Parts: sequence; C-alpha cells; structure tokens
Amino acid sequence: MKNRIRQTCNRLDHGCLLTICFLILSAGTASAESTPSARALTLSSGANATLTLPLAKSSARGMVIMIHGWSGQKDEVGDLFKRQAQALAERNIASLRMNIRGESEREATNYRLTSTFVSRVQDAQAGVDWAIEHHPLLPIGLLGFSYGGATAMELISQEPAQYQSLVLWSSILNPNELLLDQPAEPLRQALETGEGAIQDWTTLLITRAHVLGMIGFDPLRGLPQYRGALLSLRGSEDSVPQHDPEILKQAGGKRLEYRILQGADHIFNAFDPTKRYGARIIEQTAVWFEQTLPAIQAASD
Repeated sequence: MKNRIRQTCNRLDHGCLLTICFLILSAGTASAESTPSARALTLSSGANATLTLPLAKSSARGMVIMIHGWSGQKDEVGDLFKRQAQALAERNIASLRMNIRGESEREATNYRLTSTFVSRVQDAQAGVDWAIEHHPLLPIGLLGFSYGGATAMELISQEPAQYQSLVLWSSILNPNELLLDQPAEPLRQALETGEGAIQDWTTLLITRAHVLGMIGFDPLRGLPQYRGALLSLRGSEDSVPQHDPEILKQAGGKRLEYRILQGADHIFNAFDPTKRYGARIIEQTAVWFEQTLPAIQAASD
C-alpha cells in the first residue's frame, strides 16, 4: 500500500499535491467542526458539570439543564444523559449536566449520601446560572430523571417564567417519596445515630441530614404559573406510581403530554442490551426540545 501511495505521489505535479494537501486539511477541519464539543466545568456551588455544545457553536438554539436521579451521577445509568447530550447537540441544542454533591461521589465516599433537597436545588440552579451568564440569549429547558424530576419542578416553582420546556423521566412528586418504600429500621438508625444502611441497587449509607433534608417540600406548587411545554415519560413497569396525569393537571402551559413506554422499568432497562427503551426516550426527548425551545438567537462562544 505504501509503495502504491509513493508511486502515485511521484506522478503528481506540484499543483496537484497542493490541492490534495488542501483537501486533506479541509477534511480534517470539517471533521473537527462536526464533532460536538464537551468540556468540564466547576459551577458556583462547587458541583462538577459537563457542557456539550452543538456541532457549530454559533448555531445553538437552546440550552437544556439535566438533573440526575437519587444517588446517581451526571452521565446517568447506561450513559443515558451523556447520550442525550449528543442527541441534543445533533439538533443544535446545547446542554449542561452536573453532579449533585453528596450523591454523585459514589464509591469515593462508600455511597454515603449527605445531600439535601435544598443542596440539590442549589447545584441545579448553579447550572442554570452558568447558562444564563455565558449564553444569556438561549431559551432554557430542563430534563429531570426521577429525583431530578422533583428537583426540576422545584426550579420551575421558584421562577416559572425562566424556563420554556420541561421533560421528566420517571419523575417522583416529592423528595420524601423516596423514603416511603424503604424499611423503617435504616431510617430510624439514620435519625438516631446519624447514619443507616439501605439495600438498594447497592448499599447506600443515608445520613440524618439526608433524610431530614427530604421533608417539608412541595415542588409542584409553582406549576400553575408555568406556561412552558411539559413532557413526562415513564415506563409501564416503573416502581414509582404514574404521577404523570397529576403533574400535567397542575401545569399551566398549553403543550402538555405524557407517554407510557409499555414494558419499560424505572430506568428504562438501561442495562439490558436487548431493550431499546433508552434510545426511544433519548430520541423523543431530543425531538421535544427541538420543537419547544424557540430559536431566539445563536449562542456566544
């Protein structure tokens, strides 16, 4: 192969060589420009985040803030959020996903949970603040998964006019809902001694601050003042009740919809390679934001 390339090059004149070099360089540039750029950020709350921009940065038509579920991390199970960021970028939508402090450290803290609902909202708000500061002209959408759904609705309740579109995956209504199906003993231990162990997908060490920090909130209270679009996605086999009709009943917007994926579980069978529920919700979410985030003006670099 190398000999054939040398023979071909020897037969080319100088002008052809320059043309080929230009085409090669152009192809390399085009390839670089066609790849969504992702970079790490540290938000004002101290949370780590990833920003993903569209193929051409100046073409961004919106910004989606992604909020992961309980004891999760910013890429989510099966890399669902990471894959969602790519799908959004392909539709000229930027995204920012953050780790929630006190949950996302996972193995590094032996899965010890110290976050509160207030600290969760602070981390998510820090992502919104970053987007507003650096891309002030972009309309903002929210994507919340499970506990992240309640977090997203709390953001909307605090400032309903700030957001144009909301997508919920397997959302809970209220933080304390996470505690309802847990055995009483670990909760009592956490309250009395400061820490208890819950057997979930792994052993989670819940702290007193974590438990108390879930009590006394109503994330839906501001939804009647929210005029943006809302899509709720959930599997028919979700362990969380189908709260979607209640959520839509509270919302004040005109474009409201919920969809039930028959056969899917709470995490959309993210670890089952034979299922395509994850790909389906990623596609539906990307199309929803493309349709509901108004193109106002291109993003600044």
